[in-house]
Amino acid sequence: MSPLIHVEEVSVVIAVLGGFIIIFGLVSFFVKERLYLSEALVSVIVGIILGPIALGLLDPFHWGPKDDITFEFTRIVIAIQVMCSGVALPKAYLAKEWKSLIILLLPVMTYMWAASGLIIWWIIPKINLLESLAIAACVTPTDPILANSVVKGRFAEKHVPPHVRNLLSAESASNDGLAYPFLFLSIYLMEEVSVGKAIGKWFLFAWLYQVALSCVIGVVVGYIARKLLYLAERNRLIDKESFLVFAIALAVSYSYLISFYGLND
Repeated sequence: MSPLIHVEEVSVVIAVLGGFIIIFGLVSFFVKERLYLSEALVSVIVGIILGPIALGLLDPFHWGPKDDITFEFTRIVIAIQVMCSGVALPKAYLAKEWKSLIILLLPVMTYMWAASGLIIWWIIPKINLLESLAIAACVTPTDPILANSVVKGRFAEKHVPPHVRNLLSAESASNDGLAYPFLFLSIYLMEEVSVGKAIGKWFLFAWLYQVALSCVIGVVVGYIARKLLYLAERNRLIDKESFLVFAIALAVSYSYLISFYGLND
C-alpha cells in the first residue's frame, strides 16, 4: 500500500515550509510594520507562486484526497487560532463585554448573512436564493486569522482603539460556530418539503445540539482545564515548556474529541 504522501514530496514540503519561515522571519518586522502586509496575505501569495498554477514546486493535488487534507489542516489552524484569540483577551472579557458581542454575533451577523446571500444570488443568477444563502453562511464569519492581522502590530496599536481590537478578536473567534445555524437553515429548507419540519429540525440539531451543547461542553472542559493547570503550576508539577503548549494541545484535542459525537468543533 503506497503512502498518502511520497517521501520526496514530504521532503520538498518541509524544506519549502522551513525556508519560508526562515526568510519571512528575517524580514517580518519590515513586511508587517512598514509595508503593513499580514502573514496570511504573504503566505497566500507565496503559496500561489510555488503552487501548481505557477512554479509547480508544491502540488497538493498529488498528495492524496485534497479535500480531506485541506479540511483537516484548516481545522487544526482554526482551532489553534481561536484558542490564541481567547487567551489574548483581557481577564473576564466576555463577562464585561457580552452585550457588544451579542449584538455583533446575532443581528449584525444575520444582516451580513442576508446581504451576502443577496449579493451572491445577484452575481450568480443560475443558483436559487437558498443556495446563495448556503454559500453566504460560509463567507459570513470573520476569519480569526485575518482578524488577527488587523488587531496586532504597530499600525493597529496606533490607529485602532484597544476595545475595538479586543471586540474584533472576540467576535472573530466566536462567529465560526454561529455560522452553523445559517448554513443548516438553508440546507434543511432545501431538503425538507415542509417548512415547519425544516425549522424544527434546524432548531433541534443546529441550535441545541451543535451550538448550545458544544458551548456547554466547552465551558466545562475549559473550567476543568484551567483548574488542572492552576493546580499543576501551583504545586510545581509542570515546566515552562509544557505550560506554554498546554493551550494549543487542549484546542486541537478538544476539537477532534467532540467531533466523535458529531458536534460543532
